[in-house]
Parts: sequence; C-alpha cells; structure tokens
Amino acid sequence: MHTFACAAAPILMVLGRALPGVAMLLTVQASLAADYPSRPVEIVVPWAVGGSSDAVARAFADAATRHTGQSFVIVNRPGASGSIGHREGASARPDGYKLTLVTPEVSLASLQGIGKTRWQDFNYVARINADPIALIVKAESPWSTLEQFLDHARVHPGEVAISNSGIGAAYHLAAIAVENRTGLSFNNVPYIGAGPAVVGLLAGQVDATLATTGEVGAHVKGGKLRMLAVMAEQRPRDFDQVPTFRERGIDLQLGTWRALAVPKATPAEIVASLKRLTDKVNQDSGYRDFFARQYLGRMNEDGDRFRLTLEREHAFYADTVRKLGLGK
Repeated sequence: MHTFACAAAPILMVLGRALPGVAMLLTVQASLAADYPSRPVEIVVPWAVGGSSDAVARAFADAATRHTGQSFVIVNRPGASGSIGHREGASARPDGYKLTLVTPEVSLASLQGIGKTRWQDFNYVARINADPIALIVKAESPWSTLEQFLDHARVHPGEVAISNSGIGAAYHLAAIAVENRTGLSFNNVPYIGAGPAVVGLLAGQVDATLATTGEVGAHVKGGKLRMLAVMAEQRPRDFDQVPTFRERGIDLQLGTWRALAVPKATPAEIVASLKRLTDKVNQDSGYRDFFARQYLGRMNEDGDRFRLTLEREHAFYADTVRKLGLGK
C-alpha cells in the first residue's frame, strides 16, 4: 500500500500540473473562437475568375463580410485541375483565416495522379452548392437536340471539339463518360476553368462545352447558347424543356458541387463559428437572390454529414477513373 502510494504520488503531481495547462489552452481557444474573425479572411478558389466556383465564393464572401464586419477576400489559384488551390488551402495555417472552396476535383485529381492533396486533408464546414452537368452548344449551331449532336460526332470521329475546365476535372470526366457510353470520340479541349471554357464556346473556338446551369444559365436564357441535355435524374427547374441524358437513352448522372473547408487541424471552436456564420449567410436575402439569378443550386449541408457523401463519391470516382483507364 505504501509503495503504491509513493509511486502514484508523482503521477498525481504531474496530472495536477498538467490539468491547469489544458484548461488554459481550452480557455484560449474558446476566446479566439468568440473573437473570430478579428481580421480579414481569405477564401482560396482553385479555379479562374469567371466560373461558377469563383462566383459562388464571391457571393459567400460578400454576405460574410456584411454579417461579420471583416473582409472576406477571394484568392484565385487555378491550374492542375484544382490541385494548386486545394494544396494551398489544405496546407494553410489552421486558424480559420484561410478557407478553401473545395470542388470534386479534390478527389478526381488525386485519383489521376494530379497533385497529392486528398479530400481527407480538409475539415468541412458545409457544402453550399450542387448542380448537374449539361451539354451546351451555341444557339446558332446546327444541333437542336442531343441526338443530332451525337450523330454529327459519329460521322466526324475525333473532330467535334468540346471544351472543359481542365484535364482530369469533372467536366473532362463527363465528356469521357459520354464517349465511353456512346462509343464516340471527341476532341476534348482543356481550359483553365469553366468560365474560360464557356468563353471559348461563345467565341467559336470549340463546338460545345460541358458545364453546369450556373455557368451557362444566363447565356441560355439570353439566347446565346443552347442546352441540349443535362446529366441529372430530373430536368432542372429553370430549364424544364431540357431533357436528361437518361431520357435520351444514356444513363449518366454527373454534377459538381462547392464546399467550404479549412485545414484538418483547425480547432473545433473555429469550425463551429464558421458553421454558425454559414447558417447566417444562407439566410441572407442578397445571397439567396444571387443563386436564383445565376441558376445555381443553393444548399447548406453540414460538413460532418457531407463527409459521408464524399466517402461515397470518392468510391464512385475511383471506380469510374479505373474503368476509363485514367488512374495513375
């Protein structure tokens, strides 16, 4: 008994010294979270200016600035199918002052050997947007239906130019999936983002593009572009005259999303503060009006729940990349 007490005493003393330190650390973290944000916050966008990812990030930044009084600043880091921006965001100081607008390419790029950042390198605040991918052509093109476009591609194998947001990105994968399902071949032309890819179509540099309603909705409504089909389970609410690929006998459902995330080691108190801010932003009338005007799908899916979606999606992409022979 005496021996046990003597051996235990140093342990109790160590614990006695350690516990106040732990309490102090927790107090400091709680204080920092209460004051957050106390200076400008950066949001890294892994894509170029002009695309929907950039637009979504700027809409969030504007609303967050209104609600916090601190500036939320967009930092565009395009290139390497989103890998440059995703890497910068994942490796940032985990203090809540550098967020990342993560996109599906965080999985797609790593699966194809483009960059090393993985989806697991982030702590997710919320998924704030999701949209299906559509096939779009210029309004004055000779194709009014998906069937006409595919028939032309069948007669001219490898000649029909389709722009995408970058090699290995979701829109590129969508084009390859169409090729795989139809036995056709396209001339897939990579740009540095969806915005530039749409500009390439408008300028007549390519015959078509694959993008979401958010990237092309205004141009379609304005009569400059024509949406031939959408890779969704149902027709889009704002474009209910556009058929799904499944309706035309091609069972494809692919889309993109945008989620706010922070480095994995970010304190839980900061993540919780960001979730509360995201809830406020999602109720902001200007923010909601932006999504409606731009034909974008607005959502506010909690980051913990979204991780389950990411796990399933990563498994789907891994299988797709393998079947298409794109894995490294």
